[in-house]
Amino acid sequence: MLVVVPALLLATACNATFDVAIEVDEGGAGIVRTELVIDQETTAALLDLEQGLPLTDLAEAGWDPVVDRTPTADGGTRITAEKPFGTPDEFAEVMRELTGNRILSDFVLIRSQSFGQVDYQVRGTIDTTDGLAAFGDPTLESNLGRSLLSVITGPPYNASPEDVAIDVTVRLPGEALEEGSTGEVTGGELQTFGTWSVLVADRDEEMVAIASSRRSTSAQVLRGVAVVAGALAALVAFAQLLRVVSGLSRNRSRPRPKPRPTDARGRPTGESTMEQPVVQIPEDPVESFEGYKVVALDGMGVLYREGDDVRRLLIPFARDRGSMVPDEDIAARARLLSLGRMTPADFWAAIGVVGDPNELDAAYLATHQLMPGVVKYLRSLRDSGIRAACITNDAPAWATKLRGSHSLEGLVDPWVVSGSVGVRKPDRPLFEVLRRVTGEPPGSILVIDDDLDNLDAARDMGFGTAWFSADGERADARGHDLFRSFDAADAAVETSGSILEEATAEDRPASG
Repeated sequence: MLVVVPALLLATACNATFDVAIEVDEGGAGIVRTELVIDQETTAALLDLEQGLPLTDLAEAGWDPVVDRTPTADGGTRITAEKPFGTPDEFAEVMRELTGNRILSDFVLIRSQSFGQVDYQVRGTIDTTDGLAAFGDPTLESNLGRSLLSVITGPPYNASPEDVAIDVTVRLPGEALEEGSTGEVTGGELQTFGTWSVLVADRDEEMVAIASSRRSTSAQVLRGVAVVAGALAALVAFAQLLRVVSGLSRNRSRPRPKPRPTDARGRPTGESTMEQPVVQIPEDPVESFEGYKVVALDGMGVLYREGDDVRRLLIPFARDRGSMVPDEDIAARARLLSLGRMTPADFWAAIGVVGDPNELDAAYLATHQLMPGVVKYLRSLRDSGIRAACITNDAPAWATKLRGSHSLEGLVDPWVVSGSVGVRKPDRPLFEVLRRVTGEPPGSILVIDDDLDNLDAARDMGFGTAWFSADGERADARGHDLFRSFDAADAAVETSGSILEEATAEDRPASG
């Protein structure tokens, strides 16, 4: 068992303060930093701080040791070492390395996420019940040929428990949660700090416990909008049901008209024998996109080339990175990710893909390509005074990075992302959020999607709808307009002055 800092550094100190600082970022990664301040006498006794055994072993263990050459107030020396961690499991391992799970024992980091909120906890114990003997290390003692305790307490160091203090500080994102916390906890809405300090002479156990919570105001607002939208949708459905029931009741109470007599050809007879006009419904009605103020495009399969991104991009990427998790489990966790119930870092860890989460995000998102012609189409919309929006099922972090890497910020706004709202298409609340953030009635918004179920839901709420399908047949479009590609957007602008021109599917195979 490796005892990185106390066994290798404290062994040289006769008067020392052992500081440990834990910093956690929003994604659950962070850094453990330890600092040892040794007095002037011990500094003089160390022949070569930078090449000595302690610092060499620290570096070999993955720590980054630094010697501060500026003397402290009493002429001593400050030695620091730090090591990053990427996940809560890695945090626990780093803490075990630090003291061999003895002086600082059972330290864990817990990061839990619910909609619009992430909670953080750090727990552990500062255990000084064994006094200075706790700093022993079997491997080092074997090399020394005697116990480390005899080295610490014997000449020339002559250390005593009263000479050694252990200070622990923890910084977490978000606002402090008082329940279950110990020590001195301070902070505001953005950060929480906790401090604990004990003397080895205390021979006691000090519980370290600190918790914080980070809430997303925008997510909470969007969730409220979604809840209200769901309630309104239910009321509308109930009102429609009442109208139907009322209409059926009136029809039952209304006397049926007597059948009119007819002639031999089946035509009605009476005062007038004029033939009644027959209304013809054209098989291919004329599409009219005039009057829309917002065009809301789907993400995967419309803005970006691949529609089934989970099956065709995400799962192959995970396999290339060594994931052995079944396809169904990867898809299930991707759904949770798109609902905002886990972060990308949590997702990669859950499917067994190891690496820096930001680097994994960048590598995976690089497999996404824009749909051909979409940038020109978006510019044409902008030039024509029509707003382009996006309504997509995706993780907020991924949606943000994608639009940044493809320079879509100035072309598409607003972005309605399922992970920020907590619901996915075809759920109606997500479309209600689109209506509210655009400030336009559904009849002024055209939704373009490659999923017919999503379009059915949008049409039921009064939105205009168009099915994005390069090879789709009108008979399969469920009554939605057909939008084949973006390639002819410029031609439409040149001929009509509006990219939402009136045309049939046959004579406008590639326009919006």
